[in-house]
Amino acid sequence: MSMLGLFQKCRVSAYCGVLSVRKQVRSIHTFKMAEKSADYSTTNGFESKTPFLIGVAGGTASGKSTVCQRIMEKLGQQHKEQTERRVVCISQDSFYRTLTPSERLRAERGQFNFDHPDAFDDKKLLAILKDILAGKKVEVPEYDYITNSISPHRSHTIYPADVVLIEGILVFYFPEVRELFHMKLFVDTDSDTRLARRVPRDIMERGRDLEQVLNQYMNFVKPAFEEFCLPTKKFADVIIPRGADNLVAIDLIVQHISDYLKRSPADKSIALELGLSSSSVPGSPQRAGKGGRPH
Repeated sequence: MSMLGLFQKCRVSAYCGVLSVRKQVRSIHTFKMAEKSADYSTTNGFESKTPFLIGVAGGTASGKSTVCQRIMEKLGQQHKEQTERRVVCISQDSFYRTLTPSERLRAERGQFNFDHPDAFDDKKLLAILKDILAGKKVEVPEYDYITNSISPHRSHTIYPADVVLIEGILVFYFPEVRELFHMKLFVDTDSDTRLARRVPRDIMERGRDLEQVLNQYMNFVKPAFEEFCLPTKKFADVIIPRGADNLVAIDLIVQHISDYLKRSPADKSIALELGLSSSSVPGSPQRAGKGGRPH
C-alpha cells in the first residue's frame, strides 16, 4: 500500500518510543479548504502555495523548538535562504499580546503569568495563519524575552512554503487555531527534565535570577501547564515522548513530510482535503485497545 493510503486510515501516536495507532474516521476542519485553489499563483511577487500546516505543542522546555529544528535539518532546510525554503517554522511566542504598564511591572518582578491563554493574542495568530494558508507572504513579529515585549522594529518575513510548523505551549488551546492544523504533534517530556532545562535557559539567555525562575515556575508555569497545556494533548495526532531524543518518531514525521513534498501541486491539494494526518504507519505493533496512548 502506498504511503498516502496508509496515512489516510488512522491517527498516529508516538508512545514509548514506538507508534501506537488508533482507528478513527476524522475530517480536517480548516477555513473552507475546498475553496483553496490546487494551483500555485503569484502573490506579492512570490509563488503562492497552500501549505501543510503542522502544530507542535508541549510544555515549557519540552523540546518543541528542537524537534522543529531537527525536522528542518533532516529536510535540508536550515541553511537555505528564506525565499527558497519549502519548510518554515513559526513560534507562538511571537504572538504574545502587548502588556499594559502595570502588567509590565509585574512581569519585571516575575509576577505575570506568561503561560496563561490570556497572555496571547490569539486573534492575531489566527489571522496570520489564515493568511499563510491563503498562500500569502506574512510578517511575523519578534518577541524580546528580556524586555517581555514584542519588538516594534523587528520582524521576520515568512514566504509561501509547502510546509509550515507552528510551535508553542498553547497552539492547540484555541479552537479556531487548532482546527486549522493538518497535523498536530505533542512533545511529551518529563516535568523534571523540563524544569532542569528551563532554569539554566532563563538565567543565561533571559537574564533572570534563580529565585525568580523557581518562583515563576511554581506559581505560574507548572499550574498553567496542568490546567491549559496538558489537556490539549488529547488533540494530538502524534505524541513524541522525550522530544528530540525520540529519533524514531522524528524520522517517521520527516518521511511523511518528504513524501508530501514530492507530490505535484494538484496531489498536495487532494491530500490536504482528504486529511493527510488521518493516517497509519506501516509496521506499528500497537493497535487501539492494546496499549493505545494515554490521555
